[in-house]
Amino acid sequence: MINKTLIWTALIGAFFTTIALKFLQSFNFISWSPVGWAKKWQLFASAHFTIKWALLFVALVLLYIIVYFAVSFTTSIPPSITALIIGIIVVFAVEWTIGSPKTPLEAIKSISLPYFAVMAIVFRFITGTAVFMKKLSDESVK
Repeated sequence: MINKTLIWTALIGAFFTTIALKFLQSFNFISWSPVGWAKKWQLFASAHFTIKWALLFVALVLLYIIVYFAVSFTTSIPPSITALIIGIIVVFAVEWTIGSPKTPLEAIKSISLPYFAVMAIVFRFITGTAVFMKKLSDESVK
């Protein structure tokens, strides 16, 4: 099921996410650095910032390919619902990992709404495309 649509969806989603994260960081909508993993894990800590952002882009492409495959099996659920559920889970997990809050309520209060909006848009794009292509391929088999 690897086709051009999967590759283009993952690439465009990762590109939009990378640009949006840079925008959110530049205007202080998020209090953390999207490439802060390089310092925390001591991987590429001294590397140029473009290499860190390029690695983030590649990781996002791989993540979005996995998400595309996973949500292609949810054709009976509306893509908007699936995208919101995945977005909530991802945003909560990222904010929990980065912020290390003591309670779940603290984690909910620390969530950046612009970050959640970006992730909801990206996951809606991916789920909508995956579900549409799966339904299209199922109908062409008939």
